[in-house]
Amino acid sequence: MRRLKVYLDTSVVSYLYQEDAFERMQDTLALWELFRQGVYEV
Repeated sequence: MRRLKVYLDTSVVSYLYQEDAFERMQDTLALWELFRQGVYEV
């Protein structure tokens, strides 16, 4: 199965540790987990 390629804007990376935007931080961490699992190619 081919992995989908994803382009990330720098604002996505900034949400990894942005505790004042907790929901966005959680979404970004979930996305990072998909990257780690190889679901998407960055």
